[in-house]
Amino acid sequence: MAKRETLYHELLKKQVVDKEDIEAITKKILDRKDVSYQYIYNEYITKLKQEGKLLHPKRCLYVAVPPTKINDESFTPDKYLIASKVQQGYYLGYHTALEIHGSAYSYFNDVYIVVEPNRKFRSFEFKNILYEPVYNSFQKVGLQKIDHKGQKIVVSSPSRTFLDCIDRPQYSGGWEECLKSLESLPGVHTEELKTILKSMEKDILYRKTGLILSMFEDNPYYEGILSELKPYLKENMGTSTIYLSERSESELNREWMLYVPKGFPDLLRGV
Repeated sequence: MAKRETLYHELLKKQVVDKEDIEAITKKILDRKDVSYQYIYNEYITKLKQEGKLLHPKRCLYVAVPPTKINDESFTPDKYLIASKVQQGYYLGYHTALEIHGSAYSYFNDVYIVVEPNRKFRSFEFKNILYEPVYNSFQKVGLQKIDHKGQKIVVSSPSRTFLDCIDRPQYSGGWEECLKSLESLPGVHTEELKTILKSMEKDILYRKTGLILSMFEDNPYYEGILSELKPYLKENMGTSTIYLSERSESELNREWMLYVPKGFPDLLRGV
């Protein structure tokens, strides 16, 4: 088998690869450590692209196309595998994590790749999917490395996903989509919530957590969490009032000292 064809078959096993993957695989096939990436690109990558065996979503990122899908416009590569190769030190979060955990109320054509502010990248679109960065400095807790189609990807845990989504619901489709998705999210745990909340140290997030958990109090996925967590939340939240949304007509929830938009609990109706 020609070395280019051998490389193609090895790339198919990984499905989505970056520059480093291609370098490592090619050097192993050639049994040479001194091969430059420029040589690999000119000799192999360019030709595989011309043959329709490699797609190029963005710089230094490639998708291996199965033999039966070459030149097939309907071929849609796995968006989570692509997202996992965009930037190092990432995790897939917010609505994307809800999808991966199987609780998203709706399917989105957006993928949220969470990175620290010093790892910025430009959003890009590929095959009608928009890959977007979300900048978040609190990346050390509440992450999981999971198997997805034979590859490892990093995603926020259910507890981290819960907190991320209520912290920044705009990345979860807005409050209605956020709440309807979180209502069916399994795996949220009291002690992990405490650890993550402590790392974030956001007054309003303690209050939001109490408010949302009170709305889920009869939900079997969240059974007992509020009663266990409430003393911790009360101890750490401030005493002055805060608006959940300053743009909405609101009423005061005295337990959590939050001005909540009128009709907010009604967002869960009909689920």
